Amino acid sequence: MEIASDVTTRVLQQAMSGLALRQRTIADNLANIETPGFLAGKVDFESALRTAVANGENPLATQVATARSLEPTRVNGSNVNIDEETLAGQQTVLSTQVITLALTNKFNGLRTSITGQ
Repeated sequence: MEIASDVTTRVLQQAMSGLALRQRTIADNLANIETPGFLAGKVDFESALRTAVANGENPLATQVATARSLEPTRVNGSNVNIDEETLAGQQTVLSTQVITLALTNKFNGLRTSITGQ
C-alpha cells in the first residue's frame, strides 16, 4: 500500500519494509542457531534503495529480499553468529525508530500545512 506520492515518503516507506524483513530474518536466524546446516539470512535493501533514488526510479519498485550468508560455518554446519545477529537487531531497532520519527515529522508538517495548526 502506498501511503503518499512524494519521493521522501516512498523512500521511508520502502526502508521501513526492508527493516521489517531484516527484523524477521534476524529472528529466524536466532531461532535456527542450533539447526545443523542452517545458513543465516541477510537483508541488504539499502544499496538498491540508494541506487533507485540516484537514478530517479520509484523507490517502491526496489526489491527487498533475503539472501543466504556464505560465512564460515560452525561444527554443526550452521553459520549463525549470535554476536552479529544481536548487533544487527539493535541497529535495526534504532533505524526503525529514526524512520518512524521522520515519518511522524513529515505527516505532522502536512497536517500543519492543511489545518494551519
